[in-house]
Amino acid sequence: MPFSLSKSSFPLLAASGALALISLSSQCGGSPVANLPQAINNTSPVARIADVDVASVGSPVTLDGSASYDPDGDEIVYSWTVASRPKASLIGESPFTANNDRNADTTTVTPDVAGVYTFALRVEDPSGALSNSAFVIVEATPGLDLPIADAGVNQSGLEESEICLDGSESYDPNGYELSYQWTMVAGPDASDLDTASITTADATACITPDAPGSYSLALVVNNGIVDSEPDFAFISAGSTNQGPIAVAELLGGASCDFVQLSGANSSDPEGDELSYRWEVLVVPPESTVSTGPDAFDDAEAVEANFYADVEGEYTIQLVVTDGEDYSIPVLLDVNVVETTVNTPPVVATSPDAYFNAPQPNCQFDSYGNCTSCQSCPAVIVPLDALNTTDPDGDIFTISWAVGSYTGITAEPQLNSETGLENELTIPGPSASCSGGVTTAEVQIEVTATDCSGDSSTGLVTFVYDCG
Repeated sequence: MPFSLSKSSFPLLAASGALALISLSSQCGGSPVANLPQAINNTSPVARIADVDVASVGSPVTLDGSASYDPDGDEIVYSWTVASRPKASLIGESPFTANNDRNADTTTVTPDVAGVYTFALRVEDPSGALSNSAFVIVEATPGLDLPIADAGVNQSGLEESEICLDGSESYDPNGYELSYQWTMVAGPDASDLDTASITTADATACITPDAPGSYSLALVVNNGIVDSEPDFAFISAGSTNQGPIAVAELLGGASCDFVQLSGANSSDPEGDELSYRWEVLVVPPESTVSTGPDAFDDAEAVEANFYADVEGEYTIQLVVTDGEDYSIPVLLDVNVVETTVNTPPVVATSPDAYFNAPQPNCQFDSYGNCTSCQSCPAVIVPLDALNTTDPDGDIFTISWAVGSYTGITAEPQLNSETGLENELTIPGPSASCSGGVTTAEVQIEVTATDCSGDSSTGLVTFVYDCG
């Protein structure tokens, strides 16, 4: 009779879902007979994860699935996934780093924020049978204890000599190896040093101060996971500078009681550039002169003046500095006596001048009659009273004015009414059809007035021919 197979004929095979090799053969030419080997019974593997006792933010956590197994003794493949993470976490779907493989039996993951993480593991045998998922809950605390930076004790020395700080007392409570980062926080105003100027070797930091004063350095250590809080140490650099010497001298007193002083003979042993500061310390009882630097026209000038408003003795102080050290103050007593005779200034102006320009072209009608001529061009003349002097050495002012002019209809124009230098614009004379030379003459008045009000005036004359 015919031989047939059905799933119900082999309930074990149907139940297990496994494959079985079945062969049909015939013996002695008779009907086929089923030659059935024993069925293969496959069992799904089992996933197991070891508990995690301690987890900290920023520190790798070991996930151990090595206890997973297959009842049939088959080799299994591992697959780790993230089942849940804190809301603020930015770890990806496969953050597993150990063995560079999410399919290793043991791997690691590093929590990036505090909170509860759940990781899942499934294993698979060669036939494709999967285990149920095993889960492990990892609660990450805020982190490891921070490493502790110790920048060492403060140090001192002289400028231009190397001075070092020692941060070797820094440590990590968790026993991790440290790296060191030094930065320059502050230094004297005259210094050009910055973080790039620090020379480091392991825990040591050295600088060579380029100016006297205090330098502040910060040390931060890192344990490979997190930075420490900064610790600070100071380097105090003494000066090798030799201080300057101030010399104050009286140049003279003007008839208006302007006292002229000079510090030009002050000096510095090393030739450094000097800065000056003048002050009035004592004035006569009836004087209204301010004490301090405000009495001077420029209290920081090499030569300075102040106005002595009454007779009597004034005490002046000068201090100079080379940018690092100040000189010993020097005092100068000035006895002011009122001047009863005053001589006005002596005006010295630009010389008289003559200018010439050719006659401009004229226009003619068809009968040869001249109908109009262009005006001559304007002339610009530089003026100065630089050589004006005052016999008494008084301070004086210069004023300018147009005295008189002829041969032009428009008034000459001065660029300014005061000052040692000026500029005059002379309009061109009007040309005439009758021909000949058209001449303009301009006189400028230059007045010098000293501090007592006495003055003198000089004239400068300009002639302008056009034609």
